[in-house]
Amino acid sequence: MDPTLLSLLDSIPPKPPRSKLETHRELSRQLRRKGCTYRDIVRILHERVGLDVAVSTIHSFIKVRAKHRKQVQYELPPLEPESAVNTRMGPDDVASRIAALKAKPIEQKTKPKHFHFEESEPLKLVSQGGSR
Repeated sequence: MDPTLLSLLDSIPPKPPRSKLETHRELSRQLRRKGCTYRDIVRILHERVGLDVAVSTIHSFIKVRAKHRKQVQYELPPLEPESAVNTRMGPDDVASRIAALKAKPIEQKTKPKHFHFEESEPLKLVSQGGSR
């Protein structure tokens, strides 16, 4: 960078903090770590420091400056080649399994009859557990 620009940058004074809470950042951070609520922090700042702020101001101030934790990404274990080979079946094995499933008898549940029919008698309702 040009030396004149560097001298210009050095001559500009740093800006004062924009928030009146900036000077008490570490105090509020430590109080939160100790389990103090935002209301407790407001009360302590008012009584000990003489600084009047709202609870929402403290909340916003701490939330903006909070260190964001990195999300841990979990890795799945690599697939073992042996287990992949064991799960694959040849075309003959597949065909034999299909044939075995087709040969298996299907159990059909019979529905209860609502009517009982005999040729010599008229049609009757079959009673189920009780009389009317």
